Amino acid sequence: MTTKVLVLEKFAEVYARELEARFSGIEVHKAATAADISLDLAAIDVLFAFGIAIDDRLIAEAKNLKWIASLATGVDHFLRCPHLRRETILTSARGIHGPSMRETTAWLMLAVSRDAARLVHAKDAHRWERGERWPLLAGKTAVVVGIGVSGIAIGELLKAFGMRVIGVSRTPRALAGFDAMRPTDQLAQTAAEADYLINVLPASEENREIFSRAVFAAMKPSAVFINVGRGETVDEAALIACLREKRIAGAGLDVFQNSPLKGDSPFWDLPNVVISPQQGGYFAGYEEHVMPLLMENMRRFLAGHFGEMENVVAH
Repeated sequence: MTTKVLVLEKFAEVYARELEARFSGIEVHKAATAADISLDLAAIDVLFAFGIAIDDRLIAEAKNLKWIASLATGVDHFLRCPHLRRETILTSARGIHGPSMRETTAWLMLAVSRDAARLVHAKDAHRWERGERWPLLAGKTAVVVGIGVSGIAIGELLKAFGMRVIGVSRTPRALAGFDAMRPTDQLAQTAAEADYLINVLPASEENREIFSRAVFAAMKPSAVFINVGRGETVDEAALIACLREKRIAGAGLDVFQNSPLKGDSPFWDLPNVVISPQQGGYFAGYEEHVMPLLMENMRRFLAGHFGEMENVVAH
């Protein structure tokens, strides 16, 4: 029996081409957005998609769905769908984002510390303006919260910058590149040591607004908050208040509680904030990085070796 696969993604053609070249007995359908889907969702066996592209209506209509392959590491969008059935296999793209997350983190840290916005404005005005002396990252303390593949990659890079690196995890353990590891229940105390507090946490109920008013209050006035994790993990009202009152020096934010960020959000007008529109995983050649995982999981799925599929998420 033919396995029907829907690839719901802007670059669906890339995935479809690879699937069709590798596997017989499958029928691949492509759609750039949910509005472009032209087949009966009830006929779909497999869905490749980023969670941001789906909603519960789609999951409800795809009532015979056997496997969802999230193209991202995070699967919280899927897990929030009430109609997601227990028998549907859900896999993530965990493991491919280390390079992009560490580069995004470094860029945000440097953009804030070097006051990149001022340099852009000076260039637009044809004005040669050296400004204040910029702070080195070397010798500073970075606290990385969330020690998965991305958090480890970030820690290793920041160590190479000459920073003191502390990890915060629910499963603290010794890791190369980290000078210390602390349990999550010591987040506020550890934040007090940070020159850069870096959030790499996924969205979950236990992580909701874990970066609280108390955590921001514990930070030094010279410290910077970096968020490349999930917006839901941050009490944004508390963060905005801290930034407005300059109780912390600044923030580099790639994610927010609501995306896209609304035009009336206070974050846009805060001069000590660098905004990146969720670009952390939006890098050229993404498909090449995720493809080996997807193709191996497809091979195992078609062979009926469901227990051997990688990155299966319990739900």
